[in-house]
Amino acid sequence: MNSGGNNKITITSSTKNLSAVRNFVEHKAIELGFDSNIVNQIILSVDEACTNIIKYTHRFDENEKIEVKIDVRDREFRIILKYKGRDFDPNKMTEPDMNDYFNHFRVGGLGIPMMKKFMNKVEYNHKSPNQNSLTLVKII
Repeated sequence: MNSGGNNKITITSSTKNLSAVRNFVEHKAIELGFDSNIVNQIILSVDEACTNIIKYTHRFDENEKIEVKIDVRDREFRIILKYKGRDFDPNKMTEPDMNDYFNHFRVGGLGIPMMKKFMNKVEYNHKSPNQNSLTLVKII
């Protein structure tokens, strides 16, 4: 993990670094006065987003990196994840049919809907050839 000032960290793309991301985001959210329930929702959303990048975009390649930056402006707590890799916009995923999900005892696949429910905005930007940013926004 590399800390670039107190508003940004960079981790290698490994699930063993998720605790550093969770701690970094938790500390900032508490500083801003979010209650513990909201802090936990933010942490779960960021953890899920990073896990998806590590698992599906980087395919557990620890040579890849994820930059986690926090920006506070205009009453928005913004967690910006920057990483290289193929584009994937979570906003283009269809919402799962929860009746079908539970009727067939499905497992997994609820991370993106959870992020969308817990955060006020989920913004994705892809720049060619392979630069991505995923921004999770919580209104203060």
